[in-house]
Order: sequence, then structure tokens, then C-alpha cells
Amino acid sequence: MKTKAKRIFGLITILLVGLLAACGSEESSTKSSDNKESVVKIGYQKGNTLNILKTRGTLEKRLEKENIKVEWSEFPIGTALLEGLNTGAIDFGHASDANGVFSQASGKPSLYVASDTPYPKGVALVVKDSSPIKSVKDFKGKKIGVTKGGNMHYLLVKALEKEGLSIDDVKPIYYKDAAEGRVAFESGEIDVIGIWDPFLAVLESSTSTRTIINGENLTQNRTFYFASENFVNNNANTIKIILDELQKSDEWANKNTKEVATILSKELKLDAKPLEIANGRREFGVLPIDEEAVSAQQDLADTFYGLKLFPEKIDIKTVTKENSDWYPESVQTK
Repeated sequence: MKTKAKRIFGLITILLVGLLAACGSEESSTKSSDNKESVVKIGYQKGNTLNILKTRGTLEKRLEKENIKVEWSEFPIGTALLEGLNTGAIDFGHASDANGVFSQASGKPSLYVASDTPYPKGVALVVKDSSPIKSVKDFKGKKIGVTKGGNMHYLLVKALEKEGLSIDDVKPIYYKDAAEGRVAFESGEIDVIGIWDPFLAVLESSTSTRTIINGENLTQNRTFYFASENFVNNNANTIKIILDELQKSDEWANKNTKEVATILSKELKLDAKPLEIANGRREFGVLPIDEEAVSAQQDLADTFYGLKLFPEKIDIKTVTKENSDWYPESVQTK
């Protein structure tokens, strides 16, 4: 009897060990498959391409087929959005070229996934129509209003360099946002304002101004799509779907500028007409992160480092990660 009992106990032990091993294997398999997010958290700012995509609702329908839900979070500025990526509040988002540089310089880098098409006419250095200033050479000794570390700050530096001048030849006046800059400009506190769309278009539509120079041949004025490292490492197909739907939305926007202006006017609480003008200065589209984009970002970073806006040099290549699986055919063939 004892021998028989031992045999039975032995069989039970073997079965239990096998069952536990199977459970462990299943748990491991489940954990591996769960690396892909079932909810993708996307950050956006009012007035940008992700805002248009959100309004159209096409991404949710596409990802629903993959059993993935979309959670949208609005951020007031790009720096706050990138901080959200750093803390894990969101997985994917959209911010300016300068935002990406300063986030990396502060030790909180996010990975570059893709970019919008360059938008050089969307940033400019502008004077009142009655101003005696006719060219960048006339900036010498003048008060130039820009946001510190913004795209128009970079444009100012590059425009001055082109004419053999430097930032030391002018009197930079730093304003915190477009509204504050406009007040300073209209009151005569500054002689020149560096400003960007859609606020550039709003200013042009309401005040007699002259553009001295815009970003053509000086700055690409790109915005970028960023993602957290964890999201990038485990969600290549989801990224591909997001970029594909973005490209489709951008193509729609290029063909429907008035409708886009109407959508964004409600979001930004601005008149639609200036927004239509701003949209007419650009082509919506998604591009892969390539050598041209990295080189432009590196020059932006080097320029701001040279202005002592952050203490150490940064290398843009360290936060770019090439993965052809991210890019749908609609993006690769642009």
C-alpha cells in the first residue's frame, strides 16, 4: 500500500510541476504580448496637425480594429507636452523643433519619430509699414522682440549672420508669448517683432505691416512627432497606423483649407480668415526622420548652445532611432 501511495503521490507531483510550468509559460507569453499598448495616449496642442486628426476622428476608427483605444490630452505648450512624455502621462505627441532641443538639453529627451514638412514662411521678422527699417542690415541698434529660444529667435540669429551681424549688434527684447509681443510691437516698445503663424497672419490681417524676412533659406521651421522610448520599442505597428492616418488627414487638409481654417478657428478662438492665409503658406505632410531633419535640428541646438541658452552641447542623433517599420508607404514615398 505504501508503495502504491508513493507512486500516486509521485504522479501527482509530476502533474503539478507540469501544470505550473505550463502556467509560467502562458504567463510569460501573455506578458510578452501585452507589451503592445491597448490604450495609446496622445498629447496635442490646439491648432496643430494632431488637433485636426482628433477632430476628424479617423484614428480612433482605425485603431479600434486593432483593439486599441485612443486617449487625447491637450497641452498648452510644447514644453509641457514633452514633459508629459517624460513622466509617462502620454505616449506620443507633437512639438516644435526648439521644444525638442530644450527638452533634450534639460536631460529629459524624447525620441524623434517623424516630422511635419518644413514651414519656413510660417515665421518672420516684421515691422510696421511706417518703419524706416528696410532690410536686416537696418536692425543694427534696434529693439527686436522675440521669444527666447523660439523659432523666431533662431531666425533672427541666422538673418543677422547672413548680413555679417550678430545678436550683439541688436537689442533683443524677450516676450513670453505672441499676445505680449504684439502689445509691445503696437505700443512701439520694440522696432521689430519676430512672430509665427497663425499669429503672424493675424497681425498681418489687422495691422499695416511689412515682412523684412521670413524663414526661407534660413530655417526649416519644422515641428516633430515624439514618443517615449517604451512606446517606441513595443509599438511599431501602432506608430505606423498613427503616421498613416496623420498623412491621410494632412492630404485632406491640403485640399480643404477653408474647412481646416474653420475647425482651427473654433479651437484657437481666432477668425478663420487669417488661419486660411496661414494654411496657404504651408503644405501639410508627414516626413521620416532623415539626415536633413537631423542636421537642421543639430544646427538649431548648436546655435542656442552658442547663445548660452543651455550649458552643454547635445547630440540630436542620440535621440533619433531609425525604424522603417514605423513608416507607411504614404510617408516613405513622399
